[in-house]
Amino acid sequence: MPLAALAVHELRYLLAFGGQAGQELGAQGHAYLTSVTPTIVLVAALAFGCFVARFARAWQGGGTVEDPPSHPLLRVWLLSATGLLLIYICQETLEGFFATGHPEGLAGVFGDGGWWSGPAALFVGALIALLLRSADAAISFVAHVRGHRRELALPRPAQRRARPPLVLLPRVSPLARSLAGRGPPAVGLLT
Repeated sequence: MPLAALAVHELRYLLAFGGQAGQELGAQGHAYLTSVTPTIVLVAALAFGCFVARFARAWQGGGTVEDPPSHPLLRVWLLSATGLLLIYICQETLEGFFATGHPEGLAGVFGDGGWWSGPAALFVGALIALLLRSADAAISFVAHVRGHRRELALPRPAQRRARPPLVLLPRVSPLARSLAGRGPPAVGLLT
């Protein structure tokens, strides 16, 4: 959101003053934004890193298949745009109090093309809503596809029961097993 608020602020000046937006920003005491911008970019990078982590978790199969977001896109868009417009109004009001050369009150907020903040907030709010919806859809899609790929994969062959190893015994002669055709001669009959 901080990056989006900065975008609304810069877009408002760009729409109002065109190529001279940088000179107007400097004249109205907006030089502090150059020192705040790296922190804002860092916050945006951290937010993108959280998205990448969620996407990677879904890709690896650790994510769950989520239901589509319950909030309509229009609601997210209007809430984002309203929030951005309120941030812009507060920022410009504070700049009117503290920045040298910045007009105060409503003239500082909506004067000199400040009304462009409304369309700029609507535009950036739409981008936020689309980005959030796209990120959720991408994560849900990957989690769904990766989850079903596991289910659709060829099943492993069922493990057979281990049979005892076949033991081959040596062939034994029929005499050794008492299977001869006749018995041995009687001992007492021979004498």
